[in-house]
Amino acid sequence: MFPYNDPQMMLDLHHQRAGELSRQAAARRLVREAGAGQARRFGKWPWRRAEEPARAAVAV
Repeated sequence: MFPYNDPQMMLDLHHQRAGELSRQAAARRLVREAGAGQARRFGKWPWRRAEEPARAAVAV
């Protein structure tokens, strides 16, 4: 097994994991900037088109 009580080994594992997470984040950022990943919206109100006027209640 791995000698987890060795500080140098723990530091190496940390750097390996941090590098892996950094590469995953960079890949996700590239996908998001390319426009392939559309943002999902959670909520009850539907999306409104840009040409559609906003609806508001009018007090009489």
